[in-house]
Amino acid sequence: MADPGNKNETTSTTQPVQTREAAGAHARPDRLARQAVRAASLGMFLDGFDLSIMAIALLPLRADWHLGAGAIGDLMAAALIGSLMGGLVGGRMVDRFGRRALLLPNVALYAFGALASAASTGLTGLWLGRFIVGLAVGMDYPLVATVVAEYSAEGRRGRGFAGINVAWYLGALASTVLGLALLAVGPDSWRFMLGAALLPALVLLWLRRRIPESPRWLARHGRRAQAEEALQRLHPDWSVPHIEQALTGFEGARRPLRVLLRAPWRARLALSLIPWTCLDIVGLGIGLYFPLVLRMQGLASNNTAASAINAAFLLVSTLGILFVYTRLDRWGRIPLQFAGFTLMSAGLIVFAFGIAFHEVMNVYAGAAVYSLGTGIGPGVTAMALAVEIFPTELRASAGGLATAVSRLGAAASAIVFPRLDEALGLANVLTLMAGVALVGAWVTRLYPVEPAGRTLEALEGRDE
Repeated sequence: MADPGNKNETTSTTQPVQTREAAGAHARPDRLARQAVRAASLGMFLDGFDLSIMAIALLPLRADWHLGAGAIGDLMAAALIGSLMGGLVGGRMVDRFGRRALLLPNVALYAFGALASAASTGLTGLWLGRFIVGLAVGMDYPLVATVVAEYSAEGRRGRGFAGINVAWYLGALASTVLGLALLAVGPDSWRFMLGAALLPALVLLWLRRRIPESPRWLARHGRRAQAEEALQRLHPDWSVPHIEQALTGFEGARRPLRVLLRAPWRARLALSLIPWTCLDIVGLGIGLYFPLVLRMQGLASNNTAASAINAAFLLVSTLGILFVYTRLDRWGRIPLQFAGFTLMSAGLIVFAFGIAFHEVMNVYAGAAVYSLGTGIGPGVTAMALAVEIFPTELRASAGGLATAVSRLGAAASAIVFPRLDEALGLANVLTLMAGVALVGAWVTRLYPVEPAGRTLEALEGRDE
C-alpha cells in the first residue's frame, strides 16, 4: 500500500529566500519562533518534575501513611489515568480550537492539582489531586508536541523534540535534588515536595503568554489573513512571495478523524501508539518505583542515597539525549528508536541478572545501559513520531490518542508493578519489561515512516 508521505518529498516551505544580511535589522529573525518552541517545551519540565518528585515523595509518604503495595500502585496510577483522559480531550481541543487554546488553562489546572495534592488529608483527596495534575499534563503532551513540530524549522525539528525531553529530564533532576533537600523536613516533607510544583507552573504561565497561533492551523482552517500575520511575526525576514508560497502549502481540505482508521494511516497509528506505549509501560513502571526498589533491595542505605542514585541514572538518560541532539535530523528517528529499545531491553536483562544473583555491579551496569537506551532512542523519538507523520488538522488528535494509550499502559504498569514484584520477584518483572521493550523495537522496524529530512506537508501528502 502506498504511503501518503511519499508525495512531494522535495517540496520545501521553510527555507527563506532572503539572506540573513538582506533581513537587515533582524539579527535572529526567527527569535519568536524559537521562543515559542522553548516556552511550549517547558511544559515537559512540569511532567518530569511531577513524576520524579512523586517517586521521592513516596518514600516518606509510604512510612507516614503505612501504605501497602496495592495502595501505592493505585496512588501512583492516579496521575497517569488523568494523563490518559487529558490526552484524549486535549488533542481534540487543540485541533478544533487552535494551538493557543490550552497553552495557559492547562498550566493553571496543573498548579491547582499540585496545591490540592499537597493539602490532602487522606488517600481519596491525594488521589484526586494527583488525577488533576495528570489531567493537565496529558492535555499538554499533544499541545507541546504539535507546537514543536509546526513552529520548528524543518531541519531542526529533531532538535526541538530532543529539547522537549531535555526539559523533561531537567524537571526530573530538579525535583530529585529538591526532594533530597526536603527529606530533612520530616514525615510531612512529601507535602512540600508536591506543592513545590506551583513555582515552575507560574513561571511557565508567564513564558507562554506571547506564543502566537500556528500559521499551519490558521491556514488549514481558512483564516489566511491571520496565518499571514502569524508567519510575519514568527519569520520577519521572509519575503512576501515566500510567505505566499508557504501559506499555499499549508492550505488544503481538512480530513475527518476517521481517516486515521484507513490504510495506510493505520500503519502510522501503529508506529505512533505501540512504541510509545511500550516506552511508558517500561519507563514509568520502573521510574516511579526505582528509589523504592533501591531501598527494598538493600541497594541504598537510606532515602537520601536512593534519591541520589536515582538522579545519577536520570543524568545518564539526559546525556543520551544531548548526544543525539544534533544527530536526530541526520541519523533519523527510526534507527535511533530501534537502537534505543534494543539497549533498553539488554540493560533490563543485565539488571534482572544482577538482582537474581545479588551482583550489585550488574544492577548498576544494567540500569545505566537501560537509561542510555531511553535517552538516545524512544525517550525522544516516540513523541516526535506521534505527531510528525499526521496531517495538520489531525496532528494534535493523533498525538493526544498516543498520549492516552501510552498512559493507559503506564497506569496499568504502575498498578501492577508492585503486585508483580510481590508475586514473581523483581528479576522476573524486569525480564518481562525487557520483552515489552523488544515489542517496541519490532514495531518500529515493521512500520518505518521516517520524518527526518522531509517537510510536514510532504509527510502528510494529499491522498484523499
